[in-house]
Amino acid sequence: MLNTKIIDEMIKKGLEERIFPGAAISIGNKSGELFRKIYGFRQIFPQKHPMESDTLFDIASLTKIFTSIVALKLIQDGSLSLSDTLGKFFDAPSDKAKITIAHLMTHTSGLPAHEHVYNLVKEPSETFDFILSMKLLDEPGKAVVYSCLGYILLGRICEILGGNTIENLAKRWIFEPLGLESTAYNPEKNHTFAVTELDTVTNTWLDGVVHDENARFLKGISGNAGIFANIDDMATFAMMLANKGTFGDKVIIEQNLFEEAIKNLTAHCPEGRGLGFEIKSNTLISCGNVFSVGSYGHTGFTGTSLWVDIETGLYVVFMSNRVHPTRENVKHIPFRRELHDLCATEYKKVYRRQSALLSSTT
Repeated sequence: MLNTKIIDEMIKKGLEERIFPGAAISIGNKSGELFRKIYGFRQIFPQKHPMESDTLFDIASLTKIFTSIVALKLIQDGSLSLSDTLGKFFDAPSDKAKITIAHLMTHTSGLPAHEHVYNLVKEPSETFDFILSMKLLDEPGKAVVYSCLGYILLGRICEILGGNTIENLAKRWIFEPLGLESTAYNPEKNHTFAVTELDTVTNTWLDGVVHDENARFLKGISGNAGIFANIDDMATFAMMLANKGTFGDKVIIEQNLFEEAIKNLTAHCPEGRGLGFEIKSNTLISCGNVFSVGSYGHTGFTGTSLWVDIETGLYVVFMSNRVHPTRENVKHIPFRRELHDLCATEYKKVYRRQSALLSSTT
């Protein structure tokens, strides 16, 4: 059995040290969930409200995995190719016209990481041309620069090819087949939410409203951020990822394409990247040291993360609202690495015992 007691104690200590006001965790593997628990408070200012089992979290950049799967679906049906360029979809300047879908998905486009687009253009429709007007930091393909801006463009390309919003494409191809009933962009207000920061414009706490300012400017629907989900839905989603694109009899992405998506396509760079996934290499990243090289996952700015161990099939989904009351709290960064190290260490003990037992009976 997985020793969940020490994992539970570590998260409780994180609450005591005010690394986050509230959290939820799901640990499992290809066969199912092994441990789930909720902790603390979904809101502490101006009043305290406890975290609930069905509380929705703003998953922030975990949205990019969903956007990536939409893009992979378009690749799978032949509508999109990794070699397609921005010039095919936009009136792009010459230095951007040859940026490919592969560059966007591996964060090697050369585009900057972030910009306050919401303060620099008047209408959401102007966002894409503004991003295309920005100066590149590097030649496409040369270096990894994690870019929310690139994923805003990728989301728009998916909409152009899919003939619908990224919201409706994700619903059709991911949410509904997996039965993710609570997962949504701009969720209805009949849920409880893990509250994030104070919106200084309206002087109200962001409660069921997307935290990322650019995604908020884009009416809450963007390729880089915008999805809200509870721990139950994220556990299902993680199990599908652990099974490399399938969940029960549902094939979300064909396995051969999924295998390509989780390859380290940026081995020439210090940071490992696949098609929408961060890939564990030999550098220190959010999943810590114990997850196997080649493991795949992602994090979200609000305090969310999802990782799958390539060797054992272990998944860990950790959801928190560490940005409540302020994003200046960055104590979650070392905590997250230590948590994943602990989960992987304890799981590998079980995995090795089971493997040894299986070997002795065959």
